[in-house]
Parts: sequence; C-alpha cells; structure tokens
Amino acid sequence: MPHSALIKLLHTAFPELDESDIKTLAQAAGRQSFAAETDIVREGEAGSILYVIAQGEVDVFVRANNEHEILIDTIGPGSYFGEMAFLGETPRTATIRAKTSCDVLTIDEKDFMDVARVNPYLLRNLLRQIIGHLRRNDEAVIHELNLKNADLEQAYTELAEQEGLRTQFIATLSHELRTPLTAIRGFLGLINQGAIKGDSLQTAMAAITRNVERMVGLTNDLIIMYEMHPSASEFTHVSLADVLIEALNTARTALNGNASGVTIDIPPDLSRLYADQKALTLAVRALTENAFKFNPEREPISLEAARNGDHEVTITVRDRGIGIPLAQQERIFEPFVRLETEGGDHLFPGLGVGLTIAKFVVERHNGRIEVDSMPGHGSAFTIHLPQPA
Repeated sequence: MPHSALIKLLHTAFPELDESDIKTLAQAAGRQSFAAETDIVREGEAGSILYVIAQGEVDVFVRANNEHEILIDTIGPGSYFGEMAFLGETPRTATIRAKTSCDVLTIDEKDFMDVARVNPYLLRNLLRQIIGHLRRNDEAVIHELNLKNADLEQAYTELAEQEGLRTQFIATLSHELRTPLTAIRGFLGLINQGAIKGDSLQTAMAAITRNVERMVGLTNDLIIMYEMHPSASEFTHVSLADVLIEALNTARTALNGNASGVTIDIPPDLSRLYADQKALTLAVRALTENAFKFNPEREPISLEAARNGDHEVTITVRDRGIGIPLAQQERIFEPFVRLETEGGDHLFPGLGVGLTIAKFVVERHNGRIEVDSMPGHGSAFTIHLPQPA
C-alpha cells in the first residue's frame, strides 16, 4: 500500500489524531491478508492486536450459546476491530470472519496505547466504541433468545395440535373399524350357529362383503395418505365422462347406496382432458363422497366440468349440504381434520383424509382446489387442471 494511502486510511479510522500521531501509527502498522471465510480473530481467544480494514469486508459474529453463531454486523474499509483486547487480559468478545478477501493493517497494543495515552479524544472514542460493541452483542443475543423462545412456544403449540389430531384420529379409526367388524362378527356368529339359512344367508354374506369393502377402503385411504405417492403418474388423454362416472360409482359403493341424486354436466367440446386417470378419479371420488356424506337431507349434488380459457379445465362437485364455516376452510385439507362438534346435530363417517388425498393428487397435476362454501347453503369444490396447449 502506498504511504499516502496508508496515511489516508488511518485518518479515516482515527479522525481524532493529528498528523504526528497518524505517522507514528503508520510506522508501527503491519499488513496481513485473509481469504474469504477465514476467521481473523475468534471469540474467547486472547489477543493484543488492533486491526484496521484496508480492503474487503468482514462479518462480526457472537455466540448465544456454545453452538449457535449470531451475525451482528458487517464492516468494511476504514473500520477497525480488536480494540476490546486493549482492556488488559480481556478475551476477544466476537469472531471476525472475512466475508471477502481482505487486506488489514495490524497495530500492536503497545504501539497504539503509546499514541492513545497522550490523546484523550482517542481514548474516549475507543471506550465509546467498546461500549457500543458490548451493547450490540447483548442486543443480538437477547434478540436471538427471544426468537428461540417464540420458536419453542410455536413448537409446543404444534405438538399440542398434533396430539389432539392423533387422539381424534385414534378415536375415529376405532369407531370406523368397530362398526363393520361388529357387523361381520355378528353375521359370522349367526352363520356358524346355523341361525341363518337359505335366502337370508345370501343377504348376510352381502352385508359381510360390504363391511369388508368398507374396511378395505379405509385401509387404502390410510395407505395413500401415508405414502403420498401412489403408483407413478401416467398422464394420457382420458375420457372426462369415464373419470366422473367411475368416481361417482365408487363413491356410491363406499356409502352402501346412501347417496342422493346426481346430475353430470359435461360440455360437448370437453370430452377429453390430459390427466392421470386413476389418480384424478381418486380425487373426484373423494370430493363426491364428501358431497354425499355431508348432505344429511340427501339433496341432489352435481358434477360439472368446464373449460377455463385455452389452457385449463375445471371440475366442480357441488352440494346443498351443511356447508363449511369460513374459518375452517383452510384446515379441511389437513389430514384427520373433522369438523363435527361435540353435541352437534350430525355425526359423519370417515377418517378425515379424503380431502388431503384430493389436494395431493390435484397438486401432482400442477393444479389447485378452490372451496366456496357457507354453513347451511352447501359447498362447491372446484378442481383446476392446467392443460397443454
């Protein structure tokens, strides 16, 4: 570094010093270079060197505990650090790490203090900077601890919510499995005793079959829910009518015929769409089952398809059932969420995973699901599916 540039740099760092003092420091100053990401000084170590940054930038870190570093400042040319070591045997209070390649001046404590002792302004400013560093360090640590405390409180809240969902899920699963198992056990007991014969035996076997299929359906829902990657997607041009009708028939079967009337509306120019037929059928089935299920008066439901511009198709499942409060509409796609309230008018079957599966399938199509619902006025779930040009 040219001598004139060195003098200018020291004037920038220590504007209180006169020309004579600056020249004294310049004669005592050494030079060092550091590569980016190099620790120039480390918190807690001993040291007696003051550093003045000539080129580059450094980051200043302190530790909130023995594990986590907190970035409290970034400083550049004309700034200095390491002055805390001038307080005697005080260890470094921060780690200074080169953010970029850096050139620094190094001034030993003895050489600096020889100048500082005859310059009260320099000592005063040095003390002011030390106090400022301590204050910033404390503020950074307190801020970090507050953030950790907030994160901890959030984690406890989430754990409580998860525990509530887990408890609700276990109770729901127990109920949903107990009902078909009780029916199967009852019929099999009567059959083994010879109490059911002739045409009644066929009726009993049909009831057993329905309940077994119900249990298989619950199990399949759980498998899909936990794996969240059913067989690899197979996107082809599929018949929209086939998707809607298969989803409708499967939903009716799952509900053992406890389904209301249905209308299907497919525009003539929308006979086919590009999708994974198996997965999309699963999503539409989940929405259709809910439309039937949360519709205690068995009002008719509708399945409506439409073209939204040149590059999107929509499928809407609409019912006139109980509806969903606005405050709950963001939660209904979470697994195992059920909206019945204790003492409510209705109790609906299911594990609360259908909408989770539907959302997952639609998002795999790069689409989205919108909800339009009002308590007492029903719900409309609309699948938006992007289509290739």
